[in-house]
Amino acid sequence: MAVENCLLARTLTASGNGLSADTDQFIFVGPGATEKQVVPMNVGATDVHLGITQGTAKTGEGISVGMVGVSKLRLGGTVSHGNLLRSDVNGQGVAWLGLGPHGAMALEDGVSGEVIEALIVIGRPTA
Repeated sequence: MAVENCLLARTLTASGNGLSADTDQFIFVGPGATEKQVVPMNVGATDVHLGITQGTAKTGEGISVGMVGVSKLRLGGTVSHGNLLRSDVNGQGVAWLGLGPHGAMALEDGVSGEVIEALIVIGRPTA
């Protein structure tokens, strides 16, 4: 029996500037300053992708973060299915260029502003 869109998610605490804007749903997040906290991702070369938000939350509130499986992902650029994806400065998915961490693989083509399905594939290759 096939299962569609299987996702393992965990509720963590929104930190930093919070994740309460509509555009904060389906974006990459990374580890916060303390355990069980998440912050919006940016493009730091050593930043680790932790997962993709499944909703929104104010600072200090719980937020569901998809960590394994298929999730929706908001795009910050043009991607093709099969592209590995990393976060842009807003946590949105853009094509991975082969350097630094990545957080997903596009399962659909899409352009900036669209929400696509992506397979969460967290990686941090070393040179």
